[in-house]
This record gives sequence, C-alpha cells and structure tokens, in this order.
Amino acid sequence: MTSLGTIGMATSEQRKAAIADVIGALCYALLRSFEAATHALKGAPTTALAERQAAFATEEYERYRVLRSRLNELTVDPDRSMEAFRTALDVFYRSTITEDWLESQVFQFVGDTITTDFADIIGARLDEDTAAAVRRALTDRGEQESFALQQIMEALSLDGDAAQDRMRAFAGTMVGQALNTLREALETSDALEVVLGEGGTKDVVLELLGRHRERLERLGLDTLE
Repeated sequence: MTSLGTIGMATSEQRKAAIADVIGALCYALLRSFEAATHALKGAPTTALAERQAAFATEEYERYRVLRSRLNELTVDPDRSMEAFRTALDVFYRSTITEDWLESQVFQFVGDTITTDFADIIGARLDEDTAAAVRRALTDRGEQESFALQQIMEALSLDGDAAQDRMRAFAGTMVGQALNTLREALETSDALEVVLGEGGTKDVVLELLGRHRERLERLGLDTLE
C-alpha cells in the first residue's frame, strides 16, 4: 500500500497528493468510459443510433479533458496519479466489456453512473476548485441516461423476460466488480481514506449501493441483495 500518512493526521501536502490520486483515478475512468462508448458503436442497430452513440463517446473524452486540466494543476506528475489505481480500474472495465447493444446501454445507464455517483459523493470533501472541475466533468449526463433508458425499455418491450434476465445479470456483475475495484483501491493506497476521512469509505459504499438500487428499480428490476 502507498502510504500518505495516518488517516485524520495527513498534512496539507499529503492531502493534496491524495486528492491528485483520486482525481487521477477519475480521469483514467473517463478514458476507459470513452473506450466503452466507442466500443458500443459496432452494436448500434441503425446508423442514426450509431451517430448518437458517437456523440456520447465524444462527450466522454471532453469530460476527461476537463478533469485532466485540473489534475495538471494539482500535481507535477499527473501521469503517476492516473496510474495509481489503473490496475484496479482495468480489472473492472475488462470484466464488464459489453457484448451487444443492450448491454452497452445498461453499462451507460448503470456502469458509467457509478463514476458520476462517486464523484458527486466526494465533491463535498474536495477543495472548491477541484470540486468545481469534478462537477463540470461528471455531471449533466441527463441526455445520455435518457437515451440509454429509452433503448433499454425498447429492448424490454421486444424481448421481455429474456432481456430482463440479461440486464439483471449484467448489472449485478457491474456493481460486484465496482465494489471489488473499491476494495482493491483501498488495499493499494490510502489516498481514498485520506480524502474521505475516518469512516467515510463505508458511507460511500452504502450511498453507491442505494443509488444503484434506485436505477434498477427504474428499469423494473428487483434490487440486488
């Protein structure tokens, strides 16, 4: 584990380094989300839908650029900060590669929003400038979520129980891998604990699970146990 100091007793420099590593992780997640959004293009049923998906992929890259700009201000070695949690994030994205259009839309509606939820939760624990950059980069995904939800509902209307079972399985994989990623990140570095504070990690996990269940309910799926 990379140690940044005793939790609750970190110096201002140690806290700044911890924030840089967390923002670096979010930057890398946005790059992988861009890759996933681009990957979804090949499964688009029509060229019109492929065009919409391409626009969302472009948005993901622009979000990355916004947050990367702030990361450059936080540290003289932004690439190192982006590498801090890369291994854990790579495992998550490799284990949630989508196989068709439906899974791609479930990923956008559930998977991408895990990052958005996490960023929203930690915003109050960041300095004002960093929190503002996080909001610019990771909020206002309403159009993308609405599009994904529409595509999911159309799939449900056509395939019924089969589509529902596939969505439940894929969503379950995503949340399970997301929790594994968080656990591995905590074992790799104490940067998250420094940023979140004593006991903050448990609160974040509970909040993420709560928001995840709300999205599953919007899809008409049973909540995960």
